[in-house]
Amino acid sequence: MTRQAIARLLQHRAAKPLVFAVALAPFAYLAWAVFARELGPNPAEALIRSTGDWTLRFLALTLAVTPLRVITGQNHLLRFRRMLGLFTFFYGTVHVLGYAGFDMGFNFGDIVRDIPKRPFILAGFTALALMAPLAATSFNRAIRALGARRWQWLHRLIYVVAP
Repeated sequence: MTRQAIARLLQHRAAKPLVFAVALAPFAYLAWAVFARELGPNPAEALIRSTGDWTLRFLALTLAVTPLRVITGQNHLLRFRRMLGLFTFFYGTVHVLGYAGFDMGFNFGDIVRDIPKRPFILAGFTALALMAPLAATSFNRAIRALGARRWQWLHRLIYVVAP
């Protein structure tokens, strides 16, 4: 496939809705699996683990957009970065809500006591807390309000979240 053909596919008006549908498919499957009782003997753990895995996958995809754009010269890939970043936050939020609800029964005192005990939970909560301002400022009006330079500085926090 030629570069021009790939560029035409990336620019097609159906490309963004298609990426949206593909990005939402794991959640749709998990929702179906919950109602169909297909998540195995410990559905809460399966749901929490799956959403955590999808969060990491979408984070990797989001971070891969710019290097792929540079390597391939396909600037149209940037059209999808914001959506992928928001899906990263979405799956991360579902993951944390699953932990808070299924594991901790939304008992915030227990959650606060549990965070310092387990480093991976501390890392997850910190990552989601750092992603929240990115998600909140991911729309065009926020870019104008913050100014491009400050907005870009803020969105570089993703490189703190990634590790």
